[in-house]
Amino acid sequence: MDKFYEQFLTTSQSGTYKLLKNLTYASIVLAVIYFIQSVITLNVSVFVFAVISIAVAFLMSRLRDKQYKEYEYIFTNGNLQIDVIYNQKKRKTVFDCDVKNFLDFGKEGEVKIPQGIKTVELFPWDNKNEKYVIIYEDKGKMAAYITPDEETLKLIKIYNVRGIR
Repeated sequence: MDKFYEQFLTTSQSGTYKLLKNLTYASIVLAVIYFIQSVITLNVSVFVFAVISIAVAFLMSRLRDKQYKEYEYIFTNGNLQIDVIYNQKKRKTVFDCDVKNFLDFGKEGEVKIPQGIKTVELFPWDNKNEKYVIIYEDKGKMAAYITPDEETLKLIKIYNVRGIR
């Protein structure tokens, strides 16, 4: 029987996100003002300020989008895939591994993370759920922190041959 489950982890807007959003809007307003002024006065230097303001608005919007991250855990027949969703627009798969290939899995503090391996947190910054650690092989050993719910844990237990701590 096929096993499929999705867990969606949402977040709230951080202070940095709100600041970058307001800076984006302010830069757009400045760009419009500078552009109108440059057209009326035919002043090239004011037009340059308009272009700079547009570039700043573009940069701020890119930085803002990276600040608001939601995660989706997708479990399909023993395979755990984790996608990050940036600003409710772009989706990127950041983890895709068969559960039986986990080198180790368990609660944070119960799993010993080897010295010098890369770790990554795959949950929103304001998530208060219990953390679990996955040690896996991907171009070298890596560790991922996740916050699965009870259903995801139950499915991992079914397919993980090494067991859960």
